Amino acid sequence: MVRASRYSRRLAALAAASFLSAAAPALAQPADDAALAARGAYVAKAADCMPCHTADKSRPFAGGLALNTPFGAIYSPNITSDRSTGIGLWTYDQFVNAVRNGIRKDGAYLYPAMPFDAYTEITDDDMKALWAYVRSIPPIPNTPPANALGFPFNIRLGMLAWRELFFDQGRFHPTAGKSDEWNRGAYLVNALGHCGDCHTPRNLMGATKAKAAFLGADVDGFWAPDIATASLKKNGWTPETLATFFATGSAPGKTSVFGPMAEVVHDSVSKLTDADRAALVTYLFDAPPPADKPAPQIASPLPANVYARAAGLYVDNCAVCHMDKGAGRGDTVPALAGNPAVVAAEPYNVVMAVLGGLPSGGTYGAMPSFAGRLDDQEVADLANYVRTSWGNTASADVTTSMVAAWRATAHVPDYGTQAASAFTCPDVGGAPGSDGPDAKAVAALSAMMAGGQRSIPMMVDAYKAASATSGSGAIVDALTAAYCPVVARSQAPDWQKFAELRRFTLQAALEVSRRTINGPVDSQSIAWALPVGNGLVLKEPKSLVAALACPADDGKAVPADLSAAAAKLLGTPKGAVGGDAAATLATTLYQQNPKARSSDVANALIAAYCRVVATQKTSVAEQNALLNGFAGQVVQTLQLLPPRKVVVEAAPKAAATPAAPAKKK
Repeated sequence: MVRASRYSRRLAALAAASFLSAAAPALAQPADDAALAARGAYVAKAADCMPCHTADKSRPFAGGLALNTPFGAIYSPNITSDRSTGIGLWTYDQFVNAVRNGIRKDGAYLYPAMPFDAYTEITDDDMKALWAYVRSIPPIPNTPPANALGFPFNIRLGMLAWRELFFDQGRFHPTAGKSDEWNRGAYLVNALGHCGDCHTPRNLMGATKAKAAFLGADVDGFWAPDIATASLKKNGWTPETLATFFATGSAPGKTSVFGPMAEVVHDSVSKLTDADRAALVTYLFDAPPPADKPAPQIASPLPANVYARAAGLYVDNCAVCHMDKGAGRGDTVPALAGNPAVVAAEPYNVVMAVLGGLPSGGTYGAMPSFAGRLDDQEVADLANYVRTSWGNTASADVTTSMVAAWRATAHVPDYGTQAASAFTCPDVGGAPGSDGPDAKAVAALSAMMAGGQRSIPMMVDAYKAASATSGSGAIVDALTAAYCPVVARSQAPDWQKFAELRRFTLQAALEVSRRTINGPVDSQSIAWALPVGNGLVLKEPKSLVAALACPADDGKAVPADLSAAAAKLLGTPKGAVGGDAAATLATTLYQQNPKARSSDVANALIAAYCRVVATQKTSVAEQNALLNGFAGQVVQTLQLLPPRKVVVEAAPKAAATPAAPAKKK
């Protein structure tokens, strides 16, 4: 039986190179208890640590063991307590982060050859003991040669994809219904012993194939055989012969150890107690069938094809900033794992952040808009992935129609830029494959603005003249795109540039919106729905007033027939209309009036409810609160409905005979 652990241990040097550091001294640690260190020495033997970190037997743990991989040469690091070339300046937390999480002291990723994917299951007690032992190793000055990996394997950031797709951090948990001996064996095999790292074949990304666990692999010129339960029994192994093999390296009538497995027997399993070797055997003769997919995917509620697609989108678009597992970058980029905005009951925060980007705020940098890069299906998949991964337990309830509705209202995003170094202007426009603002018209507007022109109404007219078919959203995008480079060339600090571009964008949106409204809307001091492109937005009142000034029911602010329908549907409710009730009213009125604009549907309900609230004997503040909450729910509901297509009827054809009726297309 050959367990080619030398290969994995040497590969671990690539990962364990993370142990090297030139950082500032860590805080002093208390003296380790001798008994704890002795226990840690046993844990280190079970984990087979020493051979990987030893090139010269007279200098144990001083590193320098070479491994010639297809990607170049790598060398194991010095993990003695030497303060200049070893890990003598490390803290316990830094040690744990490297061993369990595959992240070295300076924050760089370890390569998956280091079995942190197994060591992540090491218990807290064993980890403390292991640390006590490592700190007791005498310092040996030794600087191994620098790794000689070729591009792109020398770039550790490339580990993001591997970690996101294949690494699942977590402690060992005993299996209910199994004996203590069986669970001890499972811990020794899967966590400390990391047997699967040699006896399981790997995919092209270097991850072990979950479905092929323990089925054997070609490693370092030797074959690490199939040690799955069925194969052990089929090949004539018994618990007794396997226990003897682990203790002595030889099994009568079976085989004698040779190759790299000889080191494993000599340095690791033969040093275990009889009870632990018995536990190893018990588990291997009753191991569960392997999983059919990687652990992170098993934990996801998404279908396998959606998970794979969404994980790829996250790696390609988000992971460089938000890191693997949504961990974020401290005070620079917020974490997505456990983020209240991400796991909120309603998914709109995530959708709008992807479509519109986010401005810089506090210590966080800006996030760019991905509206021009991702289509509706991709945004939906990505949002659902973020909301259901890394321990996030929100619902995967984002749909393509929801994204399409929000995209129509996201034409005025807080555009993200590289605020730390430069104010760069984004490309604006719709989803991939759709037309954005007219490039020549935008360039002409930008030249006008650079020359001092700041009249938004005039620029709206100019753009409409150049691009007569543009919708409201495209017009605002065009003006924003034109003004952005003008702002970027100013000498103002970045935060002022953001503020100025935002101010201009909102004023452009208001000007465009005004032109789509019938009736005296701007004078109203209540919440009101404004149509923008194919969607609508909510215009909040500027301040409270002495009394609610509800729009007159004269057919000017809202079509008369729609107003009557809204009043009939609403009735005369007493007190607040709850969110579900408001959503039902909005959906019902929208469906009953297929030719009505979403904004008119919203405003018909808002005006009708305003007249109800105005008669209630309560404070003006309470009346405003009731009306504003109702209006917000109505508009939010309509935003999520698929935008209606405008059907343009052609002129009547000429009649075939004087008596024939005209036909319409």
